[in-house]
This record gives sequence, structure tokens and C-alpha cells, in this order.
Amino acid sequence: MSQLAVGHKKYRSIPNKVLLYISWRNLTSKKLRSGLTLLGIVIGVGAIYFLLSFGIGLRDIVTKEVLGSQSVRAVDVSTPNSQILKLNNDTTQKINQLPHIQELSTSFTYPGSLVYSNSETEGIVYGIDTAYQDMTSLNLSQGRLLNKNDVNTIVINVSTLKAIGVTNQKSIIGKTLQLRVPLANSGAKQKSIQKNFTVVGVIDSGAGSEVFIPKFNFEAAGVPVYSSVKLLADNTKNLPNLRKQIESLGFQTTSPIDTVDQINQIFKFFNLILLGFGMIGMIVAVLGMFNTLTISLLERTKEIGLMIALGSRPKDMRKLFIFEAVLLSIIGAIIGIFAASALGMVINILMNIFARSRGVTDRFDLFVDPIWLIFGMIGFMVLVGLLVVYFPARRAQRINPIDALRRE
Repeated sequence: MSQLAVGHKKYRSIPNKVLLYISWRNLTSKKLRSGLTLLGIVIGVGAIYFLLSFGIGLRDIVTKEVLGSQSVRAVDVSTPNSQILKLNNDTTQKINQLPHIQELSTSFTYPGSLVYSNSETEGIVYGIDTAYQDMTSLNLSQGRLLNKNDVNTIVINVSTLKAIGVTNQKSIIGKTLQLRVPLANSGAKQKSIQKNFTVVGVIDSGAGSEVFIPKFNFEAAGVPVYSSVKLLADNTKNLPNLRKQIESLGFQTTSPIDTVDQINQIFKFFNLILLGFGMIGMIVAVLGMFNTLTISLLERTKEIGLMIALGSRPKDMRKLFIFEAVLLSIIGAIIGIFAASALGMVINILMNIFARSRGVTDRFDLFVDPIWLIFGMIGFMVLVGLLVVYFPARRAQRINPIDALRRE
């Protein structure tokens, strides 16, 4: 082997900042080629980011709509057989002694009849307290919800208003309704709850008639068994173990987190489908980048041979092409994300304007920009760039300086 071929080994490698500068100068010297390559990357990254942003935003909207104000740390406890296992004071205290319970409350649920003016309707009567109310999703439409000082107050839903012939929600606030709740076969001291209640609020919930009164009324009537127990775990991580402990006592548990898991499972496949559509643009970007780097290698074979002959090491040539690929990847990814994010923002604004014209007051984002998605897309594109540049960089590293310098 000639002295020229081996002499470069005694030299130090080129500083990375110099290689980065050379890479940048090479990209900017071929403006049309680099611009077309960047355009392909922008389209590929932008398509994937735009579609994933839509999928994540749609999932968040569905999750918020399903959960409402419910906490994912909430757990509903019920009994599979009320004749054998009862939710009374003893069993409730036993549950409350379990670790990782931040708050616990009970409720009563019985059918009842409601009389207002000359109208009468039947529905479900819930006896709750403020703690239970805070852990439950109640979409207030008019007035207020129950507070701890309420006794003979009632909150009714829109369906109940329609059933008794009331169309103006504001007009019912402060009015008196007569409520009757039969308690036969419940073990209560009284045969029924029958008294007048003052309406303090209207909620929008379900299609059936539902009313909510302070649970004190059921306790005063001597109802010994609760219909359900709702509790709040101190941490989401402790929720699975807490539910297992409650179920080991013979009770059944349900939690909003089950719904969240189902929604996430559905949207996991939905996002994969969207990602598949976005990958079409990414394939175009990969082919464009590979073509640009390969042509650049062929055009600069003699230049690379000269640099090696002057003392550069083969690994410097490999790093030179890697830097070019990384620069293309990062710049293209940032521009693509910015363009997709801007388009999503415009669509969000237009959709909210359209929704407000249809009477929707709550703002929503159909496209979201989570920070993990932004950095994830940049990291993904850098990884793609490193894979694409593997063969050109490997070939550049193996160029023989003597053969390269012999070329015309």
C-alpha cells in the first residue's frame, strides 16, 4: 500500500463543527435539489403529524365527552346480590378502612313520582351528598347543585322538566314540587318519603327523568341499605390494587378508567390507520433523501478522495454524510410540524366558529400539539435519516483516495 493511502491515519479527525459547516455549505450550494428533498420531507412529516394530531385531538374530545367532570380515580362499588351482601354502615366502614382511599360517599337510588301543578311524572330519585356529587358528572344547566346545608331541596334534569310540561328552565328555579318515594320492602322505618322540595338547579343528563335530593331524607326515613358507594383513590397507580381488595370482599367495582382504556384501545388502531396513510408521504421523502445523498456522493467522489489524501480519515467522510442527512431531517421535520400545526390551528378556529353558530358554547380542539408528539416526530425523522444515509455514508467511508483522484 502506498504512503499516500496510509499516511492519513496519523492525522487527527476533522472537528465536528467543521464537518457540520461543510455539510451545510454542500446543501445550500445545491438549492434546487436540497429544496425538493426538503419539500418531500415536509410533506411526509407534515402528513403524519397532521393525521396523528387529529387522531389524538379526536380521542381527547371523545374522552372528555364520555367522562365529563368525573375523575379517573373514582370507583363505583355495588353488590352483585343485595339479599346476601348488603351495602350498609358496617360494610361501608370496612371498605373505608382500606388503604389509598382519599374520599368515600354513599347514595340511595329509588323510583319515585313527582307532582308539579297539574302534571305528574315518574322517575329515578337519587339521595346523595356533596361528596358524592363532586365525584359524579352532573352537567349543570340552570341554578346550582346541592350543598351541605340543603334538606328539602331538589335538582332535576331536563327530561323531568319536559315530562311535567315546563319549557323554560329558569322559571322552575325556586318553585316547589311534591315528591313521593315508596320505601316498601326496603327495611326502612317509614313506608315512604312524601314531602315538598324546592327546585334549586336543573341539569342535563340522560333521556329518562332523574331527580337528586339530599340523602339525609333517606337516612331520616330509616333506610338501612345504600344503593351504591362511590370512592376516590389517592392515586391512579393505586387504583387496580384498591379495586382488587374491594372485589375480594365480594363487591363489584366499575371505574371511568375502564372507559378510558377502551377509548385508548380503539384510537390506538385508529391512529395506526392514520399513520399508514401518512407513511405514503414519508416513503416519497425517504426516496428523495436517498436519491439526494447518493447523487451527492457520486458528484463528490474526487473531492472526498482529495480530502482523505490531505489527511482526513474515512470516518470523517462517513460523519460528513450523516450530518447532511441529520440536517435535512431536522429542518424538514421542523418545517413540516410547523406547517401541519398551523393548518390544524386554522381548522380548530373555523370549527369552533361553526360550532358556536350552532349553539355550542364550549371550546374544543380537533387538532392538538402535545409536546411529546413534536419531539417524537423530530426524533423519528432523525432516525429515518440515519437509516437512509447508512449506505451512502458507508460507501463514502470506503472510497480509495488513489482511485478517486484518477477519475476525470
